[in-house]
Amino acid sequence: MPYWAARAMITVVLMGLISLGGCTTYHTIPQSIGNNTDWVDAIMADVDAGAPPEELPSTQMSPMTIRTVDEFNAVNFRDLSLQETLSIALNNTAVLRDLGASVLRNPDQIGSGFAKPLARLDPQVGTEAALAMFDAQFYALGSWENNDRRFNNRFFGGGSNAFKQDVNDYVFQMSKRTTTGAELAVRSVIDYDANNATGNLLDSAWQTQIHLEARQPLLQGGGLEFNRIAGPAARPGVYSGVLVAKVNQDITNAKFEQGMRDYLSDVINAYWDLYFAYRDLDAKRDATERSLQTWRSYEAQRSSSRKSGAAEALSREQYYRFRSDLQNAIAGQLAQRTRNSNAASGGAFAGVGGVQAAERRLRLLIGIAINDGSLLRPLDEPSQAPVRFDWDSISVEAIQLRSELQQQRLKIKRREMEVLAAKNYLMPQLDLVTIYRMRGLDKRLAGSDSAFADLGTFDLQEYEANLELKLPVGFRQGHLAVRHAKMELARDRAVLKEQERQILHDLAATVAEVERSEALIESSLNRYLAATDALETLQSSQDAGMPVSFEQLLDAQRRVSESQTRYFQSLVEHAIAIKNVEFEKGTLLKSSDVMLIVDSPSY
Repeated sequence: MPYWAARAMITVVLMGLISLGGCTTYHTIPQSIGNNTDWVDAIMADVDAGAPPEELPSTQMSPMTIRTVDEFNAVNFRDLSLQETLSIALNNTAVLRDLGASVLRNPDQIGSGFAKPLARLDPQVGTEAALAMFDAQFYALGSWENNDRRFNNRFFGGGSNAFKQDVNDYVFQMSKRTTTGAELAVRSVIDYDANNATGNLLDSAWQTQIHLEARQPLLQGGGLEFNRIAGPAARPGVYSGVLVAKVNQDITNAKFEQGMRDYLSDVINAYWDLYFAYRDLDAKRDATERSLQTWRSYEAQRSSSRKSGAAEALSREQYYRFRSDLQNAIAGQLAQRTRNSNAASGGAFAGVGGVQAAERRLRLLIGIAINDGSLLRPLDEPSQAPVRFDWDSISVEAIQLRSELQQQRLKIKRREMEVLAAKNYLMPQLDLVTIYRMRGLDKRLAGSDSAFADLGTFDLQEYEANLELKLPVGFRQGHLAVRHAKMELARDRAVLKEQERQILHDLAATVAEVERSEALIESSLNRYLAATDALETLQSSQDAGMPVSFEQLLDAQRRVSESQTRYFQSLVEHAIAIKNVEFEKGTLLKSSDVMLIVDSPSY
């Protein structure tokens, strides 16, 4: 094969092999390495303009405003069960919303469905990144050189004072790290040398070599355990192996489960907040109607001069008091609401009314339009059935299933692996390097009487073995790595113990809350019935023309309204308390019929 043909063939092969790893990325060349800046200029034009929205969101209806009972009665209602509400929420949840505007205050920390794939695809610490450290690596080199020199001494010029030379070198290598820490390489070296040295066997010659090289760490950096934990080329205190990445992925999955649990808890809280708002509205509406009748009765008596004006004024004051309460019960205020970590991890019922405010909060949480011409209305009723929990069972469930404890236990397992990896740095670095070479030399590269043909005879074979030792005197960094890893392990174990104590404490508190609210339902109902009986008795006596204490009548009306509201409040407190028990023992997703599918990668 002529020299020019061999050189062209090797160059083509070299370029082809270089392009093996990125055939599908050619379309990015103008963007990434070209001088065409149209793409980035278009981006910066928007940046300089203040980053305006690419498109405006679809126009939504303005918020519904209801001022009177008649307007409220004319509204279209959309009845929703709790299960249907949760289903809508889950279908509209790209981001885990809350009512604290975290998506505006801290958008980088907001939970979303992107958390798991982002963790897996992280190019630095993700699971795929850890696996990529063991991928095979291809390396190629082409070098062309022409030398034209004069030497004062013929010895340095190969027997001539004027030395001319053409040199080409081509290297192709495939290397790979193994999980035992070894680095294996197969290397092809081709070089062409044409010069005027008088002692040459050939005026121009091709030399081919095949290298098989292996470098195996025998102490530090070696072994399956260390490399799966720390990864190849690790440093003390920095562990990013496949097993650590897998644990980090599982922690991310547990965090996502925790975020989904908190989100569902918020939705359930908002649902029962809205239920109470409607029941509170009913109580305020009944009270307003009763007080209006009383006011009109005393107003008629005052006009006929049978009663003093004081009774009419007081009854009028009570009417407007109930009317203002009714207006608040319809519209609501931007006041405190039931939310997670409000006195309890799952939220303590706030007992704040206001249908429209509560309805807007629920709409925001479940991801539907702020107004669609109707009002959401809860269809389900709180359960009044007695509930009993077996403490031994639910405490075990809480310790086993709470996602916070799962995350901490996973951190402890990661720390335990880091302690194992850190101990590797207490050993010296001793590497065994072995190289096996085969050679071929002739005036042509390929064909008969060529370098490839000479290589194929296996006549020229070489072997080399080396031991390399590196020993830090005192192993200070290694000892620091071990002590630091053990300290972090001890800290995480102490945190786990405190977390378990906290969760059992909160679980006991929520169980006690269930029993308290359950007993309160019966008491509140009896109070409501008693207040109703007292009012009906006074009104019956008044209708029969019997003398009735004016103060008692107004007080009885207030007592009925307050006891009615308190009864429904106890019902919602009981429903929230039962939900909070499921929250504390880590079964809220299961009890809500929600299953999270974790797409774990294979290893």
